[in-house]
Amino acid sequence: MSRTRSTSGRRQPTILDVARAARVSKSTVSNVLRDAPEVAPDTRQRVLDAIAKVGYRPNALARNLVQRRTTTVGIVVGDLANPFYSELAKLAEQRLAAVGLATMICNTDGLQRNEQEKIEMLLEHRVAGILMLQFTGQSATLEKLRETGVALVIASQLQPGADCVDVDERAGADLAVTHLLELGHERIAYLSSDLVERQSERSRLSGYTRALRRAGARHDARLVVRMRHPAPLRSDDRLRDALGGLLALDDPPTAVFASNDLLAVDLLETAEEQGLVVPKDLSIVGFDDILVAGLSRVALTTVVQPREELARLAIGLLLERIEEGAHGPARRYLLPPELVVRGSTAPPLRREDEVAHALPAT
Repeated sequence: MSRTRSTSGRRQPTILDVARAARVSKSTVSNVLRDAPEVAPDTRQRVLDAIAKVGYRPNALARNLVQRRTTTVGIVVGDLANPFYSELAKLAEQRLAAVGLATMICNTDGLQRNEQEKIEMLLEHRVAGILMLQFTGQSATLEKLRETGVALVIASQLQPGADCVDVDERAGADLAVTHLLELGHERIAYLSSDLVERQSERSRLSGYTRALRRAGARHDARLVVRMRHPAPLRSDDRLRDALGGLLALDDPPTAVFASNDLLAVDLLETAEEQGLVVPKDLSIVGFDDILVAGLSRVALTTVVQPREELARLAIGLLLERIEEGAHGPARRYLLPPELVVRGSTAPPLRREDEVAHALPAT
């Protein structure tokens, strides 16, 4: 069997060379490359020393050279304006750079047409793999990628038949709504927009509904609002109209679970513009824990998406697929959610407090 050689004629080191030099198994080397926590520190250092000694680089894999793949990985982002995705993309790029792989980052604005065009462009550039941070869920797109043999991992959402790394979004939404219920809120609205991917939308709405049902709370379809995008109105106007519609109900909500932090932060500002005091008049919970959510001025209660862990697992899985081949049973990591409680949630006003709050000061 012939061995892959570089343009200078010297054989490129393989993962097996590293394993022999470090006196470990191939799987142990793979675990070190993907930064798996179960590797003992002395073993990890021995493998890293062996990598440096033999000159092994994942981007010089014989498999990629034979298939005429480049040393570049594509990162497809649904919306770079969303801090969660931009932060996750940055972490992924850093991990890829650490093992010698370059990146091409593509923004799709969550549109299927743009997504298909970006993926086609990445395939034309013969990327070694693709990391998708948002996916519209088109099965034809997945099938095309399988046919090309390009490694693919989807992060921050689940997709049947594909390698995925995600937080349990349904359980996360359940946590958020349960927190509001335990504070004493009975009328809890769910606010979302088309900028939240459909699979994530279904999971988060399902968690919202499940928590209400378990608590025996009355379900009111009028409390579920999904803002359409794009629209002729500015996003601020759409949010103002959505909040106004909820507050105009005969029994308005005292709390809102927003499907992502970007929407929740906008809702905080819009509520204050309408004269509401958060959380005294309206409690708000988000989902993602973007960096701005922790600022004292915002202090948003939210469901945490652990970006560092998502990036670590996603890139580790992608490197495995690049190394071993894109075909095989789909692998899935589902991380448990966590709720961080900050200043945007509090018990609802009691009826007598509402009356006192409405009276003018004497």
